[in-house]
This record gives sequence, structure tokens and C-alpha cells, in this order.
Amino acid sequence: MIKIINLNEKTLEEIKINENNCINCKKCYNSCPMMSKYSSSPKELMKKIITDKGVDKNIPYSCSSCEVCNLKCPKDIKIKEMFYDMRKDIFNNDKKNINDIGYNSVKFHQINSFSPIFSKSFSNKSTKKLFFPGCSLSSYSPEIVLKAYEYLKKNIDDLSIAFKCCGKPTLSMGDVDKFKIYYSQVENLFLENKIEEVIVACPNCFNTIKKYSKSVKVKTIWEVINENSIPKNLINHYNDLDIKFSLHDPCPIRYEPKIHDSVRLILKSMGIKIVEFDKSRENTECCGSGGMLRVTNPKLALEQTNKRASEAKTDTVISYCESCCEAMMIANKNTLHILDFMFNDNVINKSKFTQDKTSTIKKWKNRYKSIKLIKN
Repeated sequence: MIKIINLNEKTLEEIKINENNCINCKKCYNSCPMMSKYSSSPKELMKKIITDKGVDKNIPYSCSSCEVCNLKCPKDIKIKEMFYDMRKDIFNNDKKNINDIGYNSVKFHQINSFSPIFSKSFSNKSTKKLFFPGCSLSSYSPEIVLKAYEYLKKNIDDLSIAFKCCGKPTLSMGDVDKFKIYYSQVENLFLENKIEEVIVACPNCFNTIKKYSKSVKVKTIWEVINENSIPKNLINHYNDLDIKFSLHDPCPIRYEPKIHDSVRLILKSMGIKIVEFDKSRENTECCGSGGMLRVTNPKLALEQTNKRASEAKTDTVISYCESCCEAMMIANKNTLHILDFMFNDNVINKSKFTQDKTSTIKKWKNRYKSIKLIKN
């Protein structure tokens, strides 16, 4: 039986404004992985929420926050933000109701991510720049994180590293107050060590730090590599490969053309032949992991993952988000992270062109190992 969760007047008023502005062209609806599961049109969906003065919690918690709706809307209605406001409202007023859609799993992840066991900074006041590899890359390969850091240090004199979570899972669930507590650890790290620039490997870290730490400049590792060139031994290294790779752009950075360009220039310089998805760059689609969807609605997440994987025109998908790589492996695609081409010996030796699926326990072990590999 569907339970309607009451929404506050402010949230309902915002939905009314959106419903009035909506021309029901269905451009957002036809692109969204979720809305067709709950209504026949976006206008109908909003009208029902207004009439009920509440919402089925599964609706906002089935939004992947991919922003394809905002991209398509001719009236510039911020639909993603509307669903997220519902999440915040539900969490603030009735958070017991989200325990059965994965909130406890998120709490477990975040408590451990911010514990001293899995969180450590090697920063000091003599370094002004910081490499922030993020949770997913550290969970995948401590060796790649270490080699990426060593590469960056060769090109950047005043660089240090920090193993921290940006707190995005907590923020995604609508727990803004807890996110502020968690993120204060990250912000204090930047301020206390007078960090001026943060180099990230994760698209979600890029967005979160860019939004919540105005005192620092945020760049992706792709921009840095593109500015400094790849290692000389990798220039045109993959020219002789007959394999072509489908390049998946992560949806959190759909509006970052400089990052899209940097990635493609890096791949080209290594001699890697890529095939674009029909929907790429700004028009990319979610891999199924956005908005904590794999936790809050795993069935829908899997449907979206399989859909996106089926759109690849080659047997192997590559991406520059490790969460996206994991999603493609769920759909049984051969999958590589772009850093695999630079720092994974099996790939460099051309003996293996896919990652291995990793258990949850192994991921936590890898995060612990990532910290232990750093010597300075």
C-alpha cells in the first residue's frame, strides 16, 4: 500500500509554481528514467502531489539527480531541484520513513568514510595544492591512486594528498544538517592548511567541493594531465590496438565542456580509439548510480544501467568516474577507468582490458590500503 508523506507549505508552493509554468510538452518526461513509473505526464504528477498535499516517498527517492530533465525543459523548470526539495522535506519531517529505502546503508557508509580508519590527510602548510582522489577510486585500486599521486607530484611542486569523503551520499539523501557536520571536516582541512587548489578524480567531489568550498579552486585530474602531458612512454602507446572503446561521460559534470575536452585529448594522445555514445557530453545519460538510486531504488537503477550499457557501440566501455565503471560492470560490460590506461600494468601491457568486480569488503580494504601506501 502506498503511503503519502505530507509535505510542508513551502515545498508545495514551489511545486504549484512549477505546475503552473509547465506546458506539459513531456520533453523531461520522455528523457527521465523515473517519471513514467509514477504518472502519465509531469503536470499530472505535480497536480496529484498538490491535491494530496504530499507524495509517495518512492517518487523523489527514485530521481537520479542526473539533470536531464532540466536540460530538456523549454520553460527552465528546475525539476531535479523540486524532487530534491521533496527529499529534504521528507527527511526533516519524517525520516523514519526512509529507513526501508537504504538510509541505514548510507549512514553506515558515511560513518566509516569519516572515521580515522578510512580518512586521513597528508597535507601541511607548506603545500598549497591537494589531491583528493575520493572514495570510489580508492575503493577500486590503491595502486592507481598512488601512481596518480606520484605523477601529479612530478608536475606540481607544492602538492599533498587527502583521503576524505566529500559527504555527497548524505547530501543526496536530503540530510543537509548531517552533511554540514561531515563537510566541515573537509572545509577545515582546506582552511587550516591554507589550501588554494584541490585536484579531484571524482565528478561528485568536483561538484560538491566547488559548491561548498568557495575559498579553493577545484580542478579535475583530467585538466591537470592535459596541461602537463601524459607520461612519454604512453604517447601513442595504444595505436596498435584493434579494440575500440565506448566513452561514457558522467552526468554530474554534463555542463563541464573543458573536462570533456581534456578527457578526449588525453585518450587521443595515448592512441586510444573511442566511439561516442549517441548521447554524450552535455546530453549524456545517467549510469544508474546517480542520486544514490542504487540504494533507494535498486530495481530502477538496474534498468537504467542496462539501458545505458545497451547504448554502447562497442564491447568495452570506458569512463572517468569509477562509480560509472562499476555500473557498466553490473551490466556485464568490459569496463575500464581512464586511469587504468595510464597506471594499470595489465592494461599498459595490453594483457587485460577490463576491471574485475570487487566485493564490498574488498573495497573497504582497498580504501585502508590506499592510506597505508602513502609514505610522506
